[in-house]
Amino acid sequence: MPGIFISYRREIDAGWAGRLAADLKQELPDKPVFQDIASIEIGEDFGIAIEQALGDCAVLLVVIGPRWLDARHPDGGRRLDDADDWVRLEIITGLRGRLRVVPILVGGAAMPPGDKLPEPLKSLARRAAHEITDRRWDYDVGELVKALRRIPPLAEGTGVSAPAPQPGLPAASPTQPPRQPGKPPSQVPGTGSQPAPGTLLRHGPHFPELVVVPAGRFLMGSPDTEKGRSNAEGPLHEVCIARPLAVGRYPVTFAEWDAFVATGATCYKPADQDWGRGRQPAVNLSWDDARSYTAWLCEQSGRPYRLLSEAEWEYAARAGSQTRYPWGEEPGAGQANFLDSGSPWSGRQTSPVGSFAANAFGLHDMIGNIWEWVQDNWHDTYAGAPDDGSAREDGRGLRVLRGGSWDLDSAYGRAASRDGSVPEDRLINLGFRVCCELPPA
Repeated sequence: MPGIFISYRREIDAGWAGRLAADLKQELPDKPVFQDIASIEIGEDFGIAIEQALGDCAVLLVVIGPRWLDARHPDGGRRLDDADDWVRLEIITGLRGRLRVVPILVGGAAMPPGDKLPEPLKSLARRAAHEITDRRWDYDVGELVKALRRIPPLAEGTGVSAPAPQPGLPAASPTQPPRQPGKPPSQVPGTGSQPAPGTLLRHGPHFPELVVVPAGRFLMGSPDTEKGRSNAEGPLHEVCIARPLAVGRYPVTFAEWDAFVATGATCYKPADQDWGRGRQPAVNLSWDDARSYTAWLCEQSGRPYRLLSEAEWEYAARAGSQTRYPWGEEPGAGQANFLDSGSPWSGRQTSPVGSFAANAFGLHDMIGNIWEWVQDNWHDTYAGAPDDGSAREDGRGLRVLRGGSWDLDSAYGRAASRDGSVPEDRLINLGFRVCCELPPA
């Protein structure tokens, strides 16, 4: 059965791609949905691996977010201009084959003009795009599903063929064994022990929903020139998150905490300030409370739940961005719940989780709403901080809070902003988010 291949930039568009893949799998159960290549074995030809992955597909969906066109390497070079860039190779292979190549515009992105694309990708600008908005997600995906159902299946042997040798696309080897018709690509993520980035997970009926966040590198902290920064946000340093991680899609809610209380594992039922319970983020929770909750999740599921480290939190919040906020340099209006943010809850109370659009990793409420406890002890600067994403702990002391809150200025909601408090504090703007380690691939 010819499938659908989703091409996307993991570091910046994994959340949208994962959500789209989950919806397509549900709506089109008769069509395999492949979400890029999980890995390429040592010594394997990139071009051949991608040709194989696309071989059983009739459609290539190219997910294009706001930063897709200008995504860059740490050295400053544009990734689409890199001859070995996977996204570039996937698109070139699709364009040269007989697949239906459909640009999928997400996050308010516009279709890149041909003169801004590398030469081998210029014809992508002539393909009719389909926009999926956060506010009308279900409707827009429904229209895409209708269109995909109208695409006829490929005739036998008319899928992706090996392209001629060209700069930026390795030639296929004549000794490469043929693939068996109907056999799914062996390198597709989510078919092995580790789910693809953007995949939604839940390990129990009352457990928090998780989103798989990809591995990657980022610059932690803020530059000296950033508006609103403090000295605690420096020095700016690179951190490597070596493995994917399942991160809470939302902060822990009152519904989830109350399920914890109902089991008898804790007798503490925090006040909701008359803002409601259910999908409101649970507040009046200390760092110690957060640790007791993650310990309970571990006990109930047998899985390694914990708090995020401070580095993991900032990586997840930035979702591939290096701007003051995940959506850009300015706080704007209606992006999150903090003081003067233009939301109906601003300066008044918490907002129900998911009231604002997710970031590029598919995570909601990383900015504003409530401060979130992380694992680390407070340090006045990042001098001596680990570069592997691990928590920095050295005794009891203060614990770190990230994200800002509904009652504070937008400067506290910047991705680099940080604060600390004693681990026993239970305040009306303090809560937390969980994560769960994934098994090795």
